[in-house]
Amino acid sequence: MGFDSGEYLASFVNWEPRLDKAGVSSFGVERMDALLKALRHPESDLIFAHIAGSKGKGSTAVLLANILRSAGYRTGLYTSPHLYSYHERIRVLEPRSPDEGGDDEVFEGSIAPEEFDELLRYYQDDIEALRRRGIEITYYELLTALAVAYFAYKKVKVVVLETGLGGRLDATNIFETSVCGITPIGLEHTAILGSTLGLIAGEKAAIIKSAGQRAAFAPQAPEVMAVLQERARSFGILPTVVGVDLPLEILSESQDGVRFNISGRREYRGLGTVLAGAHQAQNAALALAMAEDLEMYGLVLTEEAVRQGLACTRWPGRFEIRAGSPTLVVDAAHTVDSARACVQTFQSVFPGRRAVLLLGAGVDKDIAGICRELGVVAQCVVAAQAGHPRAHAFTTDELKERFPDVEAVIARDVPQAMLEARRRAGENGIILAAGSVFLAAEARACEL
Repeated sequence: MGFDSGEYLASFVNWEPRLDKAGVSSFGVERMDALLKALRHPESDLIFAHIAGSKGKGSTAVLLANILRSAGYRTGLYTSPHLYSYHERIRVLEPRSPDEGGDDEVFEGSIAPEEFDELLRYYQDDIEALRRRGIEITYYELLTALAVAYFAYKKVKVVVLETGLGGRLDATNIFETSVCGITPIGLEHTAILGSTLGLIAGEKAAIIKSAGQRAAFAPQAPEVMAVLQERARSFGILPTVVGVDLPLEILSESQDGVRFNISGRREYRGLGTVLAGAHQAQNAALALAMAEDLEMYGLVLTEEAVRQGLACTRWPGRFEIRAGSPTLVVDAAHTVDSARACVQTFQSVFPGRRAVLLLGAGVDKDIAGICRELGVVAQCVVAAQAGHPRAHAFTTDELKERFPDVEAVIARDVPQAMLEARRRAGENGIILAAGSVFLAAEARACEL
């Protein structure tokens, strides 16, 4: 029998499928500290850019990574969760030539399964030595450490890290990061991060932890911005705030993406990304602010790199319009704020239209709030429970309460829900599959 990395990973505590059962004590950086020592500190020669927030973290991370690769740097990209395989969380993006277009692969540069197996086998004795000492590292901590070890082996210039949950206690917060970015913060994971915006902001602001760092913030609620600014001030950092220090002007929104102007250290006019929605322009501005901050650490940025990096970025499951009839839009909107952004984008891209809402949700999310937001554009609702342990099982009574003004039905699973949604939408209609990452992944995989 050969080495089975999936089976080995399954032997580690994994809170992702049962996050509703986790508590504050389930997280922390102490185990990561021990793990990195055991792996002989592979991170020591890497430059890190770190991103936290409630929505837009992944989009900002992939936008920043593509700017950096277009500037000529081999770039490591670590994101979570994954849509289909944990391999897609760990990506190395090679420098891109000026005449190249967008990514042809769904998750270009993902670590190959055989590379991951080899990496895990290489460190297995070190990992097992830790476990014998009673240090029970988690699945997420192990993936995080292996990702950085892989980036070091591949000799990347800079690593873009997306936090998994929160910031202060997240495994990614063990690293000495040069640049921090914080996307919009909302109420989420309140049992772990705190019950107010201020408390949650404090957890996420903790990725700012050194006077030697640079920081950039997306627009925030006043309560949140006060916490972030105070944290920055405590380290003598003057952050860049999108919309204040970095003016952003939206030019147009369409099915082809969004176009905008940004006034950074240079004037960038007529920038564009195929990622749809005004919120993606905001994510692009935050990515640009972080890229410009990285110039303080020896990286060189050009307008061409910014323009090309933004234009070539693909990010599946983020208001992704899939070809077919009816039109399928897949959005991993899993918070109230991201559901609201999804609806705003839908109304801009498809003015005056409504959709058959293919709905899924996570048990640990604000389901009522997500339904309230997505219901604004729903002509009818087809709910389904995705095949994930944290997927919520809707009831008929619950759907009637959440959607009193439109017909709402429950399907056996996502493939059946897709067939029902297609029947209801007709050839010229629109299906909006949204409400959770799990639902987005399964809906995206279904053939229309």
